[in-house]
Amino acid sequence: MQSSLRKAVSPTFEIVFAGAFSAGKSMLINALLERELLYSAEGHATGTEWYIFYAEAEQEKVILTFLSEVEIREQAVALCQKLGLTAPSNINDNEMVGLLRQAGAAIIQKEGGESKSERAKQAKALILLLEGFEANRDRIHSLNNATYSMEQFNFSNLKEAAGYARRGSNSAVLKRIDYYCNHPLLADGNVIIDTPGIDAPVQKDAELTYRKIEHPDTSAVVCVLKPASAGDMTKEETELIEKMRSNSGIRDRVFYVFNRIDETWYNTQLRQRLDDLILAQFRDTTRVYKTSGLLGFYGSQIKHTNGRDRFGLDSVFAESVKSLNGVEETPQFVNKLNRYCANSGKLSPGTFRISVNSFETPNQNYVRILAEQGTNLITQLIQDSGIEEFRSATTRYLTEEKRPQLFASLADDLQPVCINLRNNYLRGCLKS
Repeated sequence: MQSSLRKAVSPTFEIVFAGAFSAGKSMLINALLERELLYSAEGHATGTEWYIFYAEAEQEKVILTFLSEVEIREQAVALCQKLGLTAPSNINDNEMVGLLRQAGAAIIQKEGGESKSERAKQAKALILLLEGFEANRDRIHSLNNATYSMEQFNFSNLKEAAGYARRGSNSAVLKRIDYYCNHPLLADGNVIIDTPGIDAPVQKDAELTYRKIEHPDTSAVVCVLKPASAGDMTKEETELIEKMRSNSGIRDRVFYVFNRIDETWYNTQLRQRLDDLILAQFRDTTRVYKTSGLLGFYGSQIKHTNGRDRFGLDSVFAESVKSLNGVEETPQFVNKLNRYCANSGKLSPGTFRISVNSFETPNQNYVRILAEQGTNLITQLIQDSGIEEFRSATTRYLTEEKRPQLFASLADDLQPVCINLRNNYLRGCLKS
């Protein structure tokens, strides 16, 4: 009864995000919270757990827990085995580590880029892991997981700490990151948990994700899937869904999210394959959502910008715009927004009269379009990203379904006590 009372008075609802690497879990979470907290990159194969709790604005903080040297070596060995490289016997051997980094770079070059194939992604993950160990060697213990507050790193706020944790090489050697963040979605005891990929190169990392999904304290599971961009589900995704559906304690709390839905706006075949998949395999649930974490997140960021900073080119995207030869680079989001305006079919011609000009650079088109269209275009983009619909659905589920269950459980536990009290009272009245 005391346990039920504690849960009802001070509830915790854990929302676990699960899926394969490169499904876009981290970017989806960033979009939901409208904050760039989690590291997001294809093939970033680490076993990091991210916990995001609620905090008042003036109490935001980060706690960082590092992998041990033994765990880092274990991951390095697993990646080397997948890549067909000689596994390091000692990751403190600078010469050996240098050769592995060179071999990883050669694989990426041969594959045509770090995101062009699974092999290239694994090579990039190995490089980040080795770089992270070298950069943070003085903070990493041989056998134990060292934990640090953000003050020990001399970070003055959440943004600085998140910037450190998001850096790929740092993120690669972190075991767990606890964020305490101010956002309405986290209020009332909601906790967002991002887990390692179900196809993690180290088996125990994948097992950790499954344990978290099956844990009785988990209130909701957000299963982030890749078919919107890949066309089909992976073997690991299929196995995950089958396991969840076979467990009655899990299947009723699962949200299925097909991320990167914008890829289907420009590919009829891809869109049809996704529609057929949903119709064939997800007809027994209403909790199916289509999102674009990238569009939703950056949409939330540029709505606070204006022409003075070129709608984020000089602020949000400043790092990715820089170029050594004096010619500006084009951020990924800028290309996506231009394409959204030109070819997505999502914008009503009667409301939005937009031209994407070939004689202008992508960045020039971007600035002009936002200057002409204003906040209406950004609002429409965020709506089409599906983020607001998904955020509302999860909030509604937790407040209208999970919270009442806590009071129902408390009532069930109180019932026998109340009945006994009533009976004792009646017996006392009869005696008197």
